[in-house]
Amino acid sequence: MQVYPPSNISYKRIWDLTWPIIFANICIPLVGATNIAVMGRMSDPKFIGGVALGVVVLQCIYWSFSFLRKGTTGITSQAFGQGDTEGVFAALFRSLLIAFILSLIVTALQGVISWFAFSILNGSQEVENLAKEYYDIRIWGSFATMGNYVLLGWFYGIQRPKEALLFRILMNALNIPLAIYFVLYLHWGVAGAAYSALISNYFVFILSLFAVIPIMKEFSADKNGKISFNFLKHVIHRSHLERVFRINGDIFVRTVLVYAAFSWFSAAGASEGDLVLAANTILINLFWFISYALDGFANAAETLIGQSVGARDQKMFDEAVRKTSLMSLFFAFVFALIYFVFGDFLLGCLTTLDTVKNEAMIYMPWLVLMPLTGIACFQLDGIYTGTTSTGDMRNMMIVAFLIYAVAIIYLPHLLANHGLWLALHVFLVVRAISLAIPFKKMRTESFKIH
Repeated sequence: MQVYPPSNISYKRIWDLTWPIIFANICIPLVGATNIAVMGRMSDPKFIGGVALGVVVLQCIYWSFSFLRKGTTGITSQAFGQGDTEGVFAALFRSLLIAFILSLIVTALQGVISWFAFSILNGSQEVENLAKEYYDIRIWGSFATMGNYVLLGWFYGIQRPKEALLFRILMNALNIPLAIYFVLYLHWGVAGAAYSALISNYFVFILSLFAVIPIMKEFSADKNGKISFNFLKHVIHRSHLERVFRINGDIFVRTVLVYAAFSWFSAAGASEGDLVLAANTILINLFWFISYALDGFANAAETLIGQSVGARDQKMFDEAVRKTSLMSLFFAFVFALIYFVFGDFLLGCLTTLDTVKNEAMIYMPWLVLMPLTGIACFQLDGIYTGTTSTGDMRNMMIVAFLIYAVAIIYLPHLLANHGLWLALHVFLVVRAISLAIPFKKMRTESFKIH
């Protein structure tokens, strides 16, 4: 297996890892944004709201299981740093097995999930009916969606972000024309948007699996080109499974609370009316672009720090933390500037409804500030994931969520929808502060353990 020299941390190397991850991450919310943009070309804001609530429910499900991405990256990158070929491939297939089991559970419980989710969301009856239609179709993509999380994390862990980018591009290259064709030409409405996303996810999942084969040949084939499958005996090894379940369990709690926070934000916006819901939905989709883009530096930190822990190289750890953080801070300011200057134009790309666009512009300043208030917690998440110090991530997220809960309950009474946005900023800042507190202890223990 070919790896970089452990201590070889340069800004160029970080950028070589980061730019494909940034674009790959930006491509992820394009599926939802495309659906919303297509709905924004229809005659009534209820179509935007319907897809928005449907996406919220699916995010609570699928993104709750996005721990499969983070957990896979941390474990894979550490095996990669050790030069452990069998560990690299065992991590992939172990996570795919877990993804398959979880997808079966979600599919079997789809009715119960639907009843519970829509009983607590506060959209109008028309919007809720459209949201259910969207949900009922896309829920059948559970395995593809979770499998794509695993494969994305694995490609990051072996420092192959360009492959991850290619598959995200292909997903959108299929989803965008399908959404336009199904919705605007066949007039399938919300169902058309859902089918385009479903088909695109399965397409990329299958293609990604085929892409693993040449990497297996590169890493583990003998001189005759025969692939070794010795790693399979480690897939269900008890100690490895216990570690995976511990890491994934911690990240699961963390992820559920993150998306519970954003779902609470969307649900609270829905109670303000369909127009506010549509405006918040468009702004929060623009936030996802910020989040996924800046997460590129956090993802680069994950794999570099995981490699440093696997290689027992503390110097590499310190360099990765310092340089990825400096680069991420610079780009946070860049994104804030972009949204400040081009905010009106970007809103126009997502909706042609002047009422929705004008409402969104009222709250645009909150969006402009989000890269700056969010960058520290994004970066610290990546660092903790790379060291697999997930217990601290879980505990600090619980603290941040409790403080956020107080903010989102009380601030809207004082500031209406502005209060909702302020509560969201409080959540991001408290996450960063809480993760910074145990950082020194985490750094020391990571190298003691490994």
